[in-house]
Amino acid sequence: MIATPRRLTLGPRAIAIAAAVVTFAALALLAGAPGISRDEARVIGSAERGLRATPLAPVPPPDADAPSPPLAREAARAAHGLFSRLGMSHVRAFRLGTVTFAAILSALLVVAGRALAGAAGAVLTLLLFWLVPRHLHAGLVATPDLAAASLWLATAWAYRSAGRAAGAAAQRRAVAAAGLLFGAALAARADAWVLLAALALHALLGPVVSGSAWRAATPDVPAAAPAARSRAGLLALAAMALLGPAILVAAWPWLWSDLPARLAAALEPGRGHAAGAWDFLGAPLAGRPPAGYVLAVTALTVPGAILWTYAGGLLHALAQAAKAAHRRGRGADGRDDLLLALAGAAPFAASALGLGPLVAGVRPWLPAMPFLALLGARAIVSPATAAWPARRAPLAAAISVLVLWPSLRQTVHAFPAGAAAWNELAGGAPGAASLELQRQDGGEAAAAVLDEVNARAPRGARIWWSRTAREAVNAWTRDGRLRPDLAWAESPEGADLAIVALDGAGRDDEYRAWSALRTARPSAGAYLDEVPLVLVYARSGAWR
Repeated sequence: MIATPRRLTLGPRAIAIAAAVVTFAALALLAGAPGISRDEARVIGSAERGLRATPLAPVPPPDADAPSPPLAREAARAAHGLFSRLGMSHVRAFRLGTVTFAAILSALLVVAGRALAGAAGAVLTLLLFWLVPRHLHAGLVATPDLAAASLWLATAWAYRSAGRAAGAAAQRRAVAAAGLLFGAALAARADAWVLLAALALHALLGPVVSGSAWRAATPDVPAAAPAARSRAGLLALAAMALLGPAILVAAWPWLWSDLPARLAAALEPGRGHAAGAWDFLGAPLAGRPPAGYVLAVTALTVPGAILWTYAGGLLHALAQAAKAAHRRGRGADGRDDLLLALAGAAPFAASALGLGPLVAGVRPWLPAMPFLALLGARAIVSPATAAWPARRAPLAAAISVLVLWPSLRQTVHAFPAGAAAWNELAGGAPGAASLELQRQDGGEAAAAVLDEVNARAPRGARIWWSRTAREAVNAWTRDGRLRPDLAWAESPEGADLAIVALDGAGRDDEYRAWSALRTARPSAGAYLDEVPLVLVYARSGAWR
């Protein structure tokens, strides 16, 4: 008798680990390419204080009046301490803290996507999130936004697990996990308290959309009894409310000297503004954004097919929740739908009300995007299953190609300038420029002209970096991407070269460079679809 070879199958945990490993390897490989924005420079500068280095110019002291929560800084510092010893460049090593959170997010997306829409949902959720240029960019730079997105999803999933856990021990573990993860989310971005409000609203409205039993999206996990389920959800909220602030205070020594006043300052609406966010007229954002700003930026940055998929998933979830409320007690259950819809909508609402950080692009409401990716994956799988049950896999695959192929092309085309990517509705980079939208984020485009500056600038040339942070210039110098003999100039009047990054704040810096260097003709530049992102102006004789 010939033995039949056993079919190799991977369990959910193995698949999640594989997704995390692949994500980490891919993003670690790409992490050295993007430039350094002013927001990222603040994190890197804060993380590297105390490290022995000889910078090109002195690093400014930390901002004692308005520091940021510590998680991004400490993750960058820990990653640098580990990976720089393995021979990685300073910038790449700092960024691997964010890459680690990106790997965790991929694992969570696989777990949640499989629970909600099967194996196809797991794969689709990953692709619907990462094949967005600005999402990929956020996973490659040392800012707190991707970490916040990962921890928001982890906290919401722990809250959900508390209501599904079978047995008191499993419920206690899920409740404790929700509290601890919420504390970490606060330590990443202080506006994470908005998630607690969204989950509390879910607990309040949950009984309205609950049926006779929690929908068995994962049949291998038995559902808890309704009373125990509701109690576990409330305990998770209580753990979040108690452990979250305690963890934030314990992790952030800046709060200790005057806890009430400094905690109030840390939770102040609009925190995180670093002169990097601009409205459509080129004016800096301050306080509450203009009406429609949040939806308009999302509509003009997320690739069109994925945007419609996100919107369809959200509408599908709301319809399912409404259907469950109408059929209450007759088997329908809309708690998953309500949870994902509330968690996905909360960051948008917070940013529209001025409660989120005022930073460029979709970063203030990036924590919403994993939930929208989950809803979008289910919006592809569910209709394919309903329309053609016998051929649901090929049909879902065909729909997925139509949705994801244009997004893949946009992501590859925009890399490494993901923060400069605008979608079809905006007309791409040329259309966005004609609408006076932000071309790049906080001076990061200057990285694209470093090679030419190294090759053409005379020895000892003084450079004025119009919108690029000093910490960024120092980091490039230490990594060997910028010649160490080049000096920092405080103004174009005292400079030989001016590197002007264009970001929607008007052309005042260009005019200053023209006047000081007596030329309006750029010597070099970097472009996306023929739209200038950064230009180099040189004084006569200062460009070889």
